[in-house]
Amino acid sequence: MKRLTSTLLFFVLLTAGACQSAKQESDAADSTAAAADSAGATEYIAEEERGSSVELAAPLPLRYTFSAGDRFSFLIVTDQQVTQLQDSIEDINHQVIKYWYRFDVLEPGADGGGRLRVTCDRVIFELTQSTEGREREMSYDSQAENTDEVEKLYAQYNAPVNTPFEIVVEPDGHVSSIENLGAVIRNFLRDDYETTKSDYRETIERDYADSGLKQILQLAFQKLPDQPVGRDSSWTMIRPEKLGYLEYRNDAEYRIRDIVASPAGQLAHIDAQLTSMYTGSKKMDTGQGMATMDLFDVGGKGLTVFNLDEGRVRRRSLQTNVHVRMYVEPPDELKEIAPQQARNFWWTQKASVKTTVEPYTP
Repeated sequence: MKRLTSTLLFFVLLTAGACQSAKQESDAADSTAAAADSAGATEYIAEEERGSSVELAAPLPLRYTFSAGDRFSFLIVTDQQVTQLQDSIEDINHQVIKYWYRFDVLEPGADGGGRLRVTCDRVIFELTQSTEGREREMSYDSQAENTDEVEKLYAQYNAPVNTPFEIVVEPDGHVSSIENLGAVIRNFLRDDYETTKSDYRETIERDYADSGLKQILQLAFQKLPDQPVGRDSSWTMIRPEKLGYLEYRNDAEYRIRDIVASPAGQLAHIDAQLTSMYTGSKKMDTGQGMATMDLFDVGGKGLTVFNLDEGRVRRRSLQTNVHVRMYVEPPDELKEIAPQQARNFWWTQKASVKTTVEPYTP
């Protein structure tokens, strides 16, 4: 069930990134409930990001407000533990990826947001896999002295390292465009670049921008509401998704826990409650047999510290948990050929994904 496995693994990563747009609502919320929802997230606020609550004379707009020449940097870490069970066969994967990214503001937008140059300084990839008691480990550090073969093997991760490109960030934080990726795609394809047709290179560039870069970079830019907010304001973003044979809906509810005056500036502490609902057909054709969705339990929590003085995220933390179970029935023709190997089975995936975004000094 390789196709089924890879699709759901990618789904986990998408869910960790949360929703980005669609429907939006804003209302006042009970501060006691907000405090309860934020349990476990408080410790991620650094000491210099704490302070006394600010009393606002009126709701204020949240916007990314860059200035030409602004520079900031983030260490983005995704840590995912995935356990897959096919009947009694258990496969456990623990993967950690770390990205060090620098951002230089080239052109601020008149109403916020702007065009930024992005440079990846370093990537570290670590994987531990255990299947039926057999373990293997893989690791990669872009700053190590790696052979050409190793660089090719991890090209999807190291392609943007030391190869600047540009992004456009909207005033609300949406990364709407990733551009000037020619050198990055050359690094990605390496020896195959010259022999790859130009139209196919364009397809690769588009796919790599969307799935290889945007999903990571968007984590550094919290999606903000259209309407002004005050303490205890909340807003909801809902986004339907279709990924292969999976159809689901991502719901993200954000709530202003507090606005404080701190040594790091005036900051908004924003809590997030994440849920996903399966909306597709309960029975689906995976391409390798019919699967019946039995359990789809996806949810998580997060915290963002947004610097109101600088007009950008200072720190983020997201935790997503996934529990999916399907009953899979291989095709009859496969059962006739290999009846012992092609039996019906239960397929289960449990996963936890923790993502952190924090400032670093290059």
